[in-house]
Amino acid sequence: MGLCGAHNVCKRFSSSIYNLEFSIHPSLFATDNDTLQRMAFWIMALVAVLWCGMAAHIFRSLRGTTILRANQPLSPLESFPKVSIIIAARNEEEALPAALESILALEYPDFEIVLVDDDSRDRTGAIADDWAANPAAGGRLKVLHNRRLPPDWHGKVHALQLAASAASGEWILATDADIVFHPSILRVAMSCALERGVPFLSILPELELGTFWERVVLPAFSFLLTVLFPLHRVNDPSCSRALASGAFILMKREDLHALGGYARLRNVLIEDLRMAELFKRHGRHIYLAASRGLFHTRMYSSAGEMFEGLSRTAFEGSGFSVPKILGAMFLANLLSVFPWVALAARILSGLSGSNAFHDPTLYLALLTCALASLVYLPFVYYSRLPVLYVFTLPLATLFYSCVALNSVVASLVGGGVPWKGRRYRAPGG
Repeated sequence: MGLCGAHNVCKRFSSSIYNLEFSIHPSLFATDNDTLQRMAFWIMALVAVLWCGMAAHIFRSLRGTTILRANQPLSPLESFPKVSIIIAARNEEEALPAALESILALEYPDFEIVLVDDDSRDRTGAIADDWAANPAAGGRLKVLHNRRLPPDWHGKVHALQLAASAASGEWILATDADIVFHPSILRVAMSCALERGVPFLSILPELELGTFWERVVLPAFSFLLTVLFPLHRVNDPSCSRALASGAFILMKREDLHALGGYARLRNVLIEDLRMAELFKRHGRHIYLAASRGLFHTRMYSSAGEMFEGLSRTAFEGSGFSVPKILGAMFLANLLSVFPWVALAARILSGLSGSNAFHDPTLYLALLTCALASLVYLPFVYYSRLPVLYVFTLPLATLFYSCVALNSVVASLVGGGVPWKGRRYRAPGG
């Protein structure tokens, strides 16, 4: 369904809603709060129409998604370009051993690992040194210890710049210290990049969701990214929309250096998104794919850590615009929270003895909630969660609203958003 089809669906749906109000029971709104009820009806009608448009938008985006899988059939490669895997690690003593074990087990003939211990306060550096000294590493792991953060740099991009400068591969793979790779991932990714002729390939990981709040919030984050960054537009060279996942960014080294490397991103926090924008803005094709069985990560280990981690980048994601972030919060709550609140209010009113069960707003709210749940269902399914999690989108929206407010306040008037022992503030904040 294209944009014209979505427009026609929304137009027909709007017409049917208009007929619903004025043809079922004309006297239903003839009460003392007639104006308020009409307002609630038309707000709900607007939300329903928006969800119809969202359904068409999501369907079109998901339909064109490339899903790379472990051990999938590959086009034969004439050669295997050397790949430098660069990692910025800070306070990752728990996750790092599993990550290094999986990387060293890659079924790819020519790669090296350059890991920068970014002034960690735990045993990250010592663990990395032990792995580098292990004969099983085969001399493929080089560890750099950074203890100084220059002015006007953020920590992760500075560590990635150091790692990229020490890399010798024809291609560079930027990844994180908390991922676990399938042995075939680098072959699959390189085959895809060379077959499509792109100098920039990013792959979305599968997420480990250990706690209730991870299961509520992180699938909703994937939903939000799909709405804002449809994959068919990200992968369209003629469209400026760009996105990447910092867990896996495979780049041609000569293109990265020609564009100025990570030094161009020295004061940003969302370095994966900005790097994708940098490549695309300068005429380089980028490609973003999903994955199944190729690699996984647990982004956060608790609700508190997730709150801090998302707060770190929320304000920058809005372009440091207070009106934009407040407007996004209002729209998100209107779409995801308002229908459920309205539905609950009408049901409670009906149970208390009023004529709410004869109010068309009740049934329109029920329809809207059902539609929202259906649109969200693919993201719950992809996350391998029970189907009942489709009803948690309002909770995720409220969580993100708190994250956004915290990000703005902490960045502008607080001491900055804390993350891994550092604090981050907005420019001029």
